[in-house]
Amino acid sequence: MVVTNALGSFNENFFKEAAMLVAIAAGKGYLQGYGTMIFTFPFLLFAAPAGWLADRFPKRRVMIGVKFFEVMAMSTGAYGLYNRNWTLVFIMASLMATQGVIFSPSINGTIPELFPDEQVTKANAIMTVAVLAAILAGVASAGFALGRTGGERGRVVVMLIAVGVTVTGFLFSLALPSFPAASPLKEFPWRGPGDTLARLYAFRKDRQLSIAVAVNMFVYLMGSLQIQVINQLGIWQLHAGENMTGLMVASELVGFGIGGLISGLLARGERWHRVLAPAAGLLGVAMGLVAAVPRLPGPLQTRAFFSLFLAAGAGGGMLLVACRSFIQIRAGAGEMGAVLAATNFAIFGIIIFSGPLANILNRFILPTASYGLMGITSLLASGVLFIAVKRNFP
Repeated sequence: MVVTNALGSFNENFFKEAAMLVAIAAGKGYLQGYGTMIFTFPFLLFAAPAGWLADRFPKRRVMIGVKFFEVMAMSTGAYGLYNRNWTLVFIMASLMATQGVIFSPSINGTIPELFPDEQVTKANAIMTVAVLAAILAGVASAGFALGRTGGERGRVVVMLIAVGVTVTGFLFSLALPSFPAASPLKEFPWRGPGDTLARLYAFRKDRQLSIAVAVNMFVYLMGSLQIQVINQLGIWQLHAGENMTGLMVASELVGFGIGGLISGLLARGERWHRVLAPAAGLLGVAMGLVAAVPRLPGPLQTRAFFSLFLAAGAGGGMLLVACRSFIQIRAGAGEMGAVLAATNFAIFGIIIFSGPLANILNRFILPTASYGLMGITSLLASGVLFIAVKRNFP
């Protein structure tokens, strides 16, 4: 499970970061925002069928089918990037998103089948660190592959790596653990997004579950915005090149993994929610201080950027692992896939706004100023979480 999930995360982020860097270098940085929007639509359209598949059939069978589909999607996208055919790249992004929306409820729903409730947070922390290590390697490798070879040769390297890794991921999926279907008689959700919206509306009856889903939405929105802003920061504002930009993204992902491990230690049991407000505060302070880094002496700026990105990632990792684990435990066995798919729907429903929002920010203000605005927003969220936890948790 860990290897299959990690290889898929590596490939997705390796290719996506490579495509973003090629687009920015070609003067088409605005494609980042459009790509983010295209990537999110399948999570809105296919959330209900994805949850149904995870509950109706053995999750192993679903995941193997998805990984085979990924081989075809990645091959299409790799060829498109090589030729700088952005139509093919966007088609690949939508196909990868489709396989992602189907894969996610099955892989995350398998963790509670493997572990008792008291070990789910720790298992999620380990899975998160492994996946983030893969994301880190993918994002950093994209910059190195393009920066070291450059031009057409760099795009060939990206194409070969992307296709090779996705084939390897499919082969590892054949060894995934197998469990019986959780709800083999479950009816297909014919209303599609309507069924998902109805389920999300029903979450209002469970305040704690609603808070966990809302925090997930917030973390993913901030993360999506940061990736798009940090690329502009490294390449356009700092003129640091693809390699350094990749390392800045990598530093934040390292922090995310550290935060996930911390959450695995602190957010276990009934007091899991105690990390929420402090973690959001850490995220806000770190991002807010990025806006002040240009005022520092030149030699200190690089260290400050990396340190603050690391701290911001830690705050996000603590939030995400704590809330994801609670959602997995809260959902019943027969509804696990549907609840996780509905959560993904909510997450990507908010992420879709990050594309045009990032385009607006990158067009009108400096990336460091964008970080300042995101920092203020996160600090406000920390205060809201503090009040919500006081009111809704014992």
